[in-house]
Amino acid sequence: MVGPRFSGWVLLLAWLHAASAAAQIVNVQALFEENSAPGHSFAMDLGTDWRTGSTDLFSVRGSLLGQWRTERHTWLGVIRGEYAFAADETIVSKTLEHLRYRYHVTERRSWEVFLQHEYDEFRRIQFRALLGAGPRVKVLTEKKATLVAGVALMLEHERIRRDTEPDAGQFRTDPRLSSYVLGRLEFMENVFLVETLYAQPRVTNPADIRLLNDTIFEVKPNERLTVGIGFNLTFDNSPPLGVPKLDTQLRTTVGIRL
Repeated sequence: MVGPRFSGWVLLLAWLHAASAAAQIVNVQALFEENSAPGHSFAMDLGTDWRTGSTDLFSVRGSLLGQWRTERHTWLGVIRGEYAFAADETIVSKTLEHLRYRYHVTERRSWEVFLQHEYDEFRRIQFRALLGAGPRVKVLTEKKATLVAGVALMLEHERIRRDTEPDAGQFRTDPRLSSYVLGRLEFMENVFLVETLYAQPRVTNPADIRLLNDTIFEVKPNERLTVGIGFNLTFDNSPPLGVPKLDTQLRTTVGIRL
């Protein structure tokens, strides 16, 4: 991230998607710099893909992340967007904004409050907003292994886009529980595995549940370079009509730290 001390990510050089569908659960927990020093920092990434000839394709994606931390307080803000078209047809169009506040009660325990807005044309989400709060606990804080768990009660408002499907234009407001477990394991020096599991059942109907499994394998050859391979799997038991219940995504990243 780029800050007054020049710490953090400033450029994402490569990002490969194996699937175009996006997960509805966003793993924001993995974006926090848990051991960062007090102060503020920023990160941004930008990627494009432009092909002509046998395949006509253009895509652009980017994100901006900022974090501000004191001894007791941490703020995190994320903005993401992606757009792509192939053969004169739009195939990806989505945006997301997320703001999260964390109050550190003790070294191990904290409380979180968050807001999120999302738009995803190809998941038929015209508008999705979240407001939630809940506790977070550091279960394990060893040098080579950390384990964190949290749960939040959140209010979700979702409106489906107006199209030709029978549920077009429908909207609903539901309370959900959002629980997660995040583990980080250092296999050897500069080689890490980060695993995050989310479960978000609807309070009024627990069978209406969303699940996320996000796995990241990360290698840091030196202080300035990081190479990562990630895979996530998302399940939504009650998606809008015409949208698959199961999404998968494979991504590769190469980053520079200054």
